[in-house]
Amino acid sequence: MRILGIDRFTFAGQFLLFSLGILLIGMVTIGLWMQSNVKRAMIDRTAGMAALYVDSLVSPLIQDTPADGPLSSTARAELDILVESTPLDSELVSVKIWSPTGEILYSPNADLIGRTFDVQENLVRAFSGEVVSGLSDLSEPENENERLTWDILIETYAPIRSEGTGSVIAVAEFYQLPDELIAEIRRAQLQSWIIVGFATLIMYVL
Repeated sequence: MRILGIDRFTFAGQFLLFSLGILLIGMVTIGLWMQSNVKRAMIDRTAGMAALYVDSLVSPLIQDTPADGPLSSTARAELDILVESTPLDSELVSVKIWSPTGEILYSPNADLIGRTFDVQENLVRAFSGEVVSGLSDLSEPENENERLTWDILIETYAPIRSEGTGSVIAVAEFYQLPDELIAEIRRAQLQSWIIVGFATLIMYVL
């Protein structure tokens, strides 16, 4: 009987160990999926709100810009005022406006205006009508000015549409400080891991 008891205990122990392994794999898989989705959702939410704000302020200033021409001096001056002395200044740290050919039509850094860069995937997606956002390490050539001050920023490409036709006539690329968002993401991710871990513990105990 003692041997039988040992055998039974060994079988039960193996079952518990195997169950724990399965639950841990499930917990890590679900936790990583939730962590990624929480991060993506919060970046998209922040960028989407800022994109609406930027579009409402920037779009009216460039409606008369020729499809193959630069911004007028008046439009540039108004954009300078918008970026430097309005509530937009507290929301964003840098703004660029792109043409479909990869030319920078506007930037607070005057040296970038008129320069043409390779059209990256995010810019292509924005010209197709999509708001594209993510954390950027500022490694792209056009980020030479931002790299002097920051290591990472929230980078968003927002299409600017013609008020007459609805077609995308330019793209506003803007940058936001990530500190507050990253802290919020970490809090949400920690909460999601606690929930997943607690649920896994309950399942294992049951």
